[in-house]
Amino acid sequence: MVTLEDVRKNEEVEALIKGAQKQLNSLGYTEHGHRHISIVSKRAGDILKTLGYDERKIELARIARIYA
Repeated sequence: MVTLEDVRKNEEVEALIKGAQKQLNSLGYTEHGHRHISIVSKRAGDILKTLGYDERKIELARIARIYA
């Protein structure tokens, strides 16, 4: 089973995040890198937890927010 920690440690994911941040910087957007990803990922999981979803779906929501 893939976990959020697995995704965070993945070098390819890291390269995609850095590349996306460079593109957003060039367009004048504020920080949407690791800090933003962490906040949104945590909130996605918290919302599902509050709604009573199982732990696997909560973990998948946290992972999915990294790619969104």
